[in-house]
Amino acid sequence: MLKTSFICVLIAFLAGCSSTHFQPTPALDYVASKLEAQIPVLLREERAAGVGIAIIRNGHVVWQGYYGEQAPGIPTSEATVFNTASVAKTITAETMIALSAKGMIDLDEPIKGYVDHPSLSTDPRFAILTPRLLLSHQAGLLNWAYAYEDGVLAFDHDPATRYSYSGAGMELVAQYAEAKTDHSLQELAFEHVLGPAGVKEMSIGVLADWTTGRVAMPMDADGAYRPIAELNESLARGGANGAADDLLTTVPAYAKFITALIESDWLTEEQIAERERVITSLAEDAIFQCPELDWLTCPTRFGHSIGWQVYQYGDHKVIKHSGSDAGENAMVYYSPDTREGAVIFVNGANGWVIMTRIIEIIGDEPLIADYYRGLIETVMGRPMPPLVD
Repeated sequence: MLKTSFICVLIAFLAGCSSTHFQPTPALDYVASKLEAQIPVLLREERAAGVGIAIIRNGHVVWQGYYGEQAPGIPTSEATVFNTASVAKTITAETMIALSAKGMIDLDEPIKGYVDHPSLSTDPRFAILTPRLLLSHQAGLLNWAYAYEDGVLAFDHDPATRYSYSGAGMELVAQYAEAKTDHSLQELAFEHVLGPAGVKEMSIGVLADWTTGRVAMPMDADGAYRPIAELNESLARGGANGAADDLLTTVPAYAKFITALIESDWLTEEQIAERERVITSLAEDAIFQCPELDWLTCPTRFGHSIGWQVYQYGDHKVIKHSGSDAGENAMVYYSPDTREGAVIFVNGANGWVIMTRIIEIIGDEPLIADYYRGLIETVMGRPMPPLVD
């Protein structure tokens, strides 16, 4: 099933421009018609249940589209609540940046003394850990405890030496802030970030009452619906931390968050810089390094800032994050210089081809679309030629 809604706004400047934008952003009616034609096919071919999209131009949401199902017999809509997986890290990051700007925490203060961890605290390297190292994935930790043979979280290498993506590290940051402020991450996020941004429909690691009957049911890689309790026991029982995973939100709510970041009138210059400054490079990462393909233009610089991924092409920047779990995928991005971006939430394990094609069709970030086409070819081993009209 398919439902689309056009949002009429007065736009003074539809297509942002930059010296590194090699083609103008396509007209919105062209984008909409192409999405209408392509997405039902992609959902069927990739065995995904549904997708919700918001397109942002000149800092405003100008179009939303909803396709497929939220659950069996229930169409995806603007009310659908998606589990956006690791996109949760963006809310944690913005919360820590805001708290730092207000002097409530220090991004360079060791977390030892505020956080105790059963398997890390006795290691001398624990004293090195700071929020900045943890938020930029330089903690020396693997993603989660299950990544270790014995199932126990430990230092894989010395902190501050190289990139290593870690959700567990993000949870340590949240615990530090909670100890410093005596407030939960959810309370801190709404008071210092989401409230000022005017965002309401977000829940961090909890199936809040307002999500009842609205949560997208996960679909596995074989195209079968799976109960949340089966794929995400901690979320189902209400014990998810939420700092690194399990951000529950709608497409309109997250799009509102992005437009608030683009406007930035409630943020300090230092807060903006923390988000846009690359700290940890991905250039040598085994998975995310830019593929060596003759048709692909690699970023001038790319990597992690405080909680976000930053891709820079000359003077053009794209701020983004993705999320992938057993039954859901998500991609959010925007450019501070063009003021364009998108929110793409997929209700299904097979989301990468769908999300990449959507970025390609939207057309505001062709180099990002090419980058992901390259990763799909080299990492996933799937041919990914460009779409043709």
